[in-house]
Amino acid sequence: MRLLLLLFSSLLLSSSSAAPSPTTGPGILEILIESGVSTDVGFVVNCNEKSQVTRRHLKPNTPELLIFDEFNQTHFFLDINVTIHDNVTSHSIIFYPNQGLYDIDDLPLPYTGLQIRYKCVENRYGNKCEQHCSEYRDNWRCNQFGHHSCAEGYCGWNCHKFGSECHRFGECKCQNGGKCYPHPFLLPEHLDMCECPPGYHGGYCEEFKYFDRKLKFSTNFGLNTTVKNKFSNRTDIYQLFEKYEKEQRTSGNKGFLAFFKHFDIAAKLWILICMVAMVGYCIYKFCGGSENEKQKIPETSGDKKKTSEEEKKCILIEMNDM
Repeated sequence: MRLLLLLFSSLLLSSSSAAPSPTTGPGILEILIESGVSTDVGFVVNCNEKSQVTRRHLKPNTPELLIFDEFNQTHFFLDINVTIHDNVTSHSIIFYPNQGLYDIDDLPLPYTGLQIRYKCVENRYGNKCEQHCSEYRDNWRCNQFGHHSCAEGYCGWNCHKFGSECHRFGECKCQNGGKCYPHPFLLPEHLDMCECPPGYHGGYCEEFKYFDRKLKFSTNFGLNTTVKNKFSNRTDIYQLFEKYEKEQRTSGNKGFLAFFKHFDIAAKLWILICMVAMVGYCIYKFCGGSENEKQKIPETSGDKKKTSEEEKKCILIEMNDM
């Protein structure tokens, strides 16, 4: 018995010594904010001795999404300081970033809604975005933990089966946007596990997990009058982030196209000028050139006449000399 205990303790020590130290990866900070009145707001985000500064004009009761990227944390316990200020007030929040949402119960006026989300960049997973994973085959994917797993509709130890080849073990009726996948270790041939979208959990993704990460503003200067956060405990808060993120990408593409639209007009105008110049040159070349040729022909025949008359005079002079 003692030998078994010694063996077990040695295994624990070796596994703990071989375990990697906490690592971090690059992430993105998103702030969804809404004001009750029209106002100009400044945002300062400090992390790892680096600052990102921007300003926004907030329209009344219209959410605005701000995206700050990318935060490449150098160590595990690195905090982020977010300061929101206008002409008369300044408020700050300090937190240690982990992937997910952060809720704030009370907001300083004039803000009526505010939510903070920290997420990993593409191909990064895990609480601290420490896990790297990339999809390299159509039948593979990266699951929510950053490990390779079968893509939707595939199953088998190598994800080599698809559709009707995969068996359903019991019920796998995922709710709230959850998708059914095979368990990577227990039953790889069966679609029996629901993978839930962010915010939901349970065997069928039937329950919404309300925010357990609470933050609180500290006032730097100005009044500290607060109101309840209208974004708190909304079950559609993740969808709200995705909605405004999509709108921002769309508006960004429109701005990009509008920027190049001026160059498009200039290019068309330049082509038109070149075409007019070419047509004018052709008209001058063919029409004006033919007139010059006509003028040259009589002049040439007249020169020939003059030359023949001079030759005759020379012949007569020679005959007289004889």
